[in-house]
Amino acid sequence: MRTASTSKPAFLSYMHSFRGFAIVNIVAIHAIGFSAWEASNNPKDLISIANELLFHNSTIYFALISGLLYTAILKKKGYQQFFSSKFKYVLLPYIFFTLLYTVFDNKVYDFFVYQTSFNNYLNDLPRNFIYGKAMFVFWYIPVLLFLYLVTPFLDYLMQIKRWGNWLMVIIIFTPLVVRREEVRELYTSDFLSFHNMVHFTGAYAAGMYLADNLETKIALIHKNKYLLLVMAVIASSAILYATLNDYDKVGVFSILSALYYFQKIVISMLVLLFFKSLGEKQPKWLQPIAKDAFAIYFLHVFFIGVLLGYFGPITFFIKIVKFNALLGGVLILVISILMSMLVVWLFRLLFGKYSRMIIGS
Repeated sequence: MRTASTSKPAFLSYMHSFRGFAIVNIVAIHAIGFSAWEASNNPKDLISIANELLFHNSTIYFALISGLLYTAILKKKGYQQFFSSKFKYVLLPYIFFTLLYTVFDNKVYDFFVYQTSFNNYLNDLPRNFIYGKAMFVFWYIPVLLFLYLVTPFLDYLMQIKRWGNWLMVIIIFTPLVVRREEVRELYTSDFLSFHNMVHFTGAYAAGMYLADNLETKIALIHKNKYLLLVMAVIASSAILYATLNDYDKVGVFSILSALYYFQKIVISMLVLLFFKSLGEKQPKWLQPIAKDAFAIYFLHVFFIGVLLGYFGPITFFIKIVKFNALLGGVLILVISILMSMLVVWLFRLLFGKYSRMIIGS
């Protein structure tokens, strides 16, 4: 695939690949987690540990790539076009999917339990929209909208070369002390998580900061790649140790939340370096996934739920073969992405360029 032209920056393709990597990781933790449901409810089970270690908090990748793309590509287009595009291609699809998924009663912790009445649907609609509860992965969309709102402030800080850059560094490291609130916590209450807004602002700011003078930063990552690899291994080992020994909360501080954030930021730099090193030889299979990444985020859980109706009797019965749940999870991962992309193709066929304002791709 060609990455250099007179109209596109040379680094666009490897950022595109990173976006594809991010959505595959996000779908993976849900596909494997639901397939190995018995294991995933035991944090010390081998499958659960592997799934969490590899894929937990992969939303960090999504936040980071959003920051990268803003500084590297979107910034020069101005705030008016930036906010206009986010309204059309993020907020409108979020409204559409909220309207669609609210036909299911999300107060019932199960897939596809319909609302008992139209009044219940109307009553749940504002709650689902404000707090991102129409589908459990939608918690991130109010957080993402918050990230867009604080973009001008973060952009302003980067223009102040003295204390502004130091404040950006502080924001980037703040998630080490401000923990992410997990989905199960968010699902039991109606509130906008201030902790999550701060936590993911750190990753978003990291992306913005990294993309400022990007080639120099990539060269620095390349120079320290072995150190970063060691740091990723140490962070992963610390996560494993903390999980096995039940070390997490210390007051309001979460050891695991800090470790996962640090791990994912370091892995982000290594993965970006890897895709950058491929030049024009980006993985062809990853490019269409990256193109449809946002729509896949909205759609994948629906198809995971559908597929579990067929594969569940096999994947849940892990006493027969310990890893059949893992294999089923990988299969569901692949099929749910493909089915999501099929929906995107159908919407493009029906609505053309307007499909992006409906489903995000």
